[in-house]
Amino acid sequence: MPKSYKQTIKRCTCLLLAGTALQLSVGSADSTIMSYPWGIIAAANYIYLLVLISFNREKWEWTEWFHSRQAYISSLATTLILTLLFGLIRQDGTSEGICGALGFTQMKNSWIFILNIINLMTILGLRTIEEIRKLKKQRLPITIIHLSFFAILAASIFGSGEKTRITVTAIHGEPTNSGTTKEGKIIRLPFTLRLKKFSIDEYAPQIHILSGDHLTKEYTIIEETGSNGKIGAWQIECTEYLESAGIMPGDSSYIALNHVGATTAARLKATDGDHSVEGWVSCGSHIFAGSTLPLPDGTALVMPQREAKKYLSLMEVQDGEEKKDVNISVNHPATVGSWKIYQSAYDRSRGKWSTVTILECVKDSSYPIVHAAMWIIMAAGATMFITGSRRKREEDKK
Repeated sequence: MPKSYKQTIKRCTCLLLAGTALQLSVGSADSTIMSYPWGIIAAANYIYLLVLISFNREKWEWTEWFHSRQAYISSLATTLILTLLFGLIRQDGTSEGICGALGFTQMKNSWIFILNIINLMTILGLRTIEEIRKLKKQRLPITIIHLSFFAILAASIFGSGEKTRITVTAIHGEPTNSGTTKEGKIIRLPFTLRLKKFSIDEYAPQIHILSGDHLTKEYTIIEETGSNGKIGAWQIECTEYLESAGIMPGDSSYIALNHVGATTAARLKATDGDHSVEGWVSCGSHIFAGSTLPLPDGTALVMPQREAKKYLSLMEVQDGEEKKDVNISVNHPATVGSWKIYQSAYDRSRGKWSTVTILECVKDSSYPIVHAAMWIIMAAGATMFITGSRRKREEDKK
């Protein structure tokens, strides 16, 4: 590997470590510091510094690294990797686990992500200024692409404080066109939302041992009749599994039931060599109570509420006279004009039978800039393709 690339990788590593240290010490960044007019002031000063650095490049040798091809490629690669993580990790804002501690569950406010975006933006900005100063006709489309890309990054950083973020609670079948901010202020939406269907894809049930008020960390998964596993000294076997079940008042056995409020139930046989017990275990629902299987040692087999793997809201969006259906799930928001609609939560007490979905609607004031920049990039790319094809034909004729 060339020495210049090794130095560049070291710089990117130092930047990642700096971002990690900031994230762990002060927590996620507060985007409200870029609210009007401070975002505009910061952007103006930042662009002024870039121009100053560019015009003093020969005097300030320490800036030479920012102009290098290696710096651009490595910073772009690092940002792409972080962006990939952005798409793969659920953005629910939790602080649990290593992903939560590093801010990867709220990537837009993670110092690791922000510092790398600023680094890429700085390198790209300096390259763009240099291209403008030495503008050549044949490189005009590339310069326009670089300038547009820079505008997108700058808008995401300096316009991050200019966002309207509201929480909307939608009840099945009932139209709503307003939500509340974190401060409790009611904001009216320029469109109407109506929940048509809510669905959950759940993980397989887990069977734990309950000792006092504590569940064992060890568990076994029950997916079908015949599933078996071991928890401590107990061998667990599922002799009957009902994905959708209910229990009638006074009865001791669950029956298959495909109805609102149906729960998951499993008849389990537990043996430890000296004892053998058998009975029903269920996580219960908002209609049916859960069931546990007592064990001879004073503990019990239990089935906690099943965890949601994926939950999705089918929403009808009415914008003026136009109506359309959109699916909204975690990490897959819907777009309505300059608004993004994210799946946030649901009525956990009803689980998969929830008739309520909680959405987060976000309006980004920098959206027009980003939208225009994307169209300019596509137009410049098309121009490059057309002029490149024309030039090749002319060369072939010669």
